[in-house]
Amino acid sequence: MHLCKKIIYMTLGIYMMMISICLAGQNDNLSKETSEKINLVWQPVIDEENDLSKIDKIPGVNVISPSWFVIDSEQGHIQNKIDINYLKNAREKGYKIWPLIHNDFNAEMTHKWLNDKKAKDYIIRQLIFYAHRYNIEGYNFDLENIYDEDRDKLTEFMKEVTEALHQDEVIISMDITVASDMENWSKCYDRKALGEYVDYLVLMAYDEHGRLSKTAGSVASLNWVENGVKDLTEQVPSEKIILGIPLYMRLWEEDYEGNVSAKTLNMEDANKLMKEKDKYPIWLKNEGQIYFAYHEDGKIYRVWKEDVNSLRLKVDLVKKYKLAGVASWRKGFETKDIWPMINKRLQK
Repeated sequence: MHLCKKIIYMTLGIYMMMISICLAGQNDNLSKETSEKINLVWQPVIDEENDLSKIDKIPGVNVISPSWFVIDSEQGHIQNKIDINYLKNAREKGYKIWPLIHNDFNAEMTHKWLNDKKAKDYIIRQLIFYAHRYNIEGYNFDLENIYDEDRDKLTEFMKEVTEALHQDEVIISMDITVASDMENWSKCYDRKALGEYVDYLVLMAYDEHGRLSKTAGSVASLNWVENGVKDLTEQVPSEKIILGIPLYMRLWEEDYEGNVSAKTLNMEDANKLMKEKDKYPIWLKNEGQIYFAYHEDGKIYRVWKEDVNSLRLKVDLVKKYKLAGVASWRKGFETKDIWPMINKRLQK
């Protein structure tokens, strides 16, 4: 009898030891996963050439964010553009999917649903439903152009969203602008408070000079980007910050009376334009960019160029400030050398 008990206890001991080893292995795998830098790409436009669910897997990219959800009414209705085949194919390639949800940049509509408990509850119920139905790993909230008076209501809403979705282990990220005095576009974010609730704040470190700017300038000069990062890390833990970087720039047109207009340039078009118009571009050290300009038809055209060299300097801020990773706006604007560079710098 005593021998039987000994054998049973020994067997149980070995069994428990095996379980402990397995659990330790699982924890090791989890720690490795959580230490991996986020390398996110937004995909607002899906075409054959840039369909991330169909083209070859981009080395290093681990999260993709297609623009699938829009809050399109003051009652909180969400317009759903989910593509089942995209979901299936993208996951087979190893991507995690954090669909983007935006507010149509409609300040008045957003004001109404932010101040309506039924509307907010309805939004959250829809998000829970879609998370269950499509096994969504995360959401990326792009809520912009919000009245400054709704600042606290926005924070309260994101707190409620995060608490509800965390029950299903859904990751919540939120896009915010670099801090400035711009009403509705910057002052509406209580960055410190938001950072206490959401999993990640994505710093949209671009549009230093926006499309409607009255002066020509860089979309994301290095000093401006770094100052934005430093400011945010003083309010939010660095491991909760994802650095948003631009894969685009602007071609500025300026007449001799000082009137300015701009259009978006992707990287390939910028390379072609520089070769055609200016053989001697200038490297601007403080901006961390190439600058070129040319005269044509009585106007001057200027470009502060984003390319693999300018973006390398920005991506290196992730290591310098111990950030969670990068998010690139947007797929289709880049040249092919961008992805290997980002992957290499993040692994460093």
